Amino acid sequence: MHASEMPRGNLEVLLVPGIERAVRHVRQWLRDLLDPDDPALDDLLVCCSETVTNAIRYTDSGRDGQVRIELVTSAKHLHLSVIDDGGAKTVPHLVTGDGTAESGRGLRIVDACADEWGVKPQGKGLSVWFLFRR
Repeated sequence: MHASEMPRGNLEVLLVPGIERAVRHVRQWLRDLLDPDDPALDDLLVCCSETVTNAIRYTDSGRDGQVRIELVTSAKHLHLSVIDDGGAKTVPHLVTGDGTAESGRGLRIVDACADEWGVKPQGKGLSVWFLFRR
């Protein structure tokens, strides 16, 4: 799948304020939408928590902005996008090293859990997306 492609399926959208406690709200929203027995649910929750937290910490979303979460579900895929308000000093990327640093592990977790992931421009900000095949 290319970064510009989004799987077809049912689209759900959530817009949350760029505050730390919004991460918990996003996780609950996902639990409410998805089957609790879905084998990808736990990994999806972890990946979403990491990327929403990064959007709040490192972009204008966390400076009186918002974070948009888009979830596309189908029989074959779960595709989640976390879209920030822009203003980041860098583009999200995998941090190299031995993994002992206090920060920078979020996308390593996403890389380990998701079948695919990527970053693409969206509006003024960036969309960090990841996909789980069913």
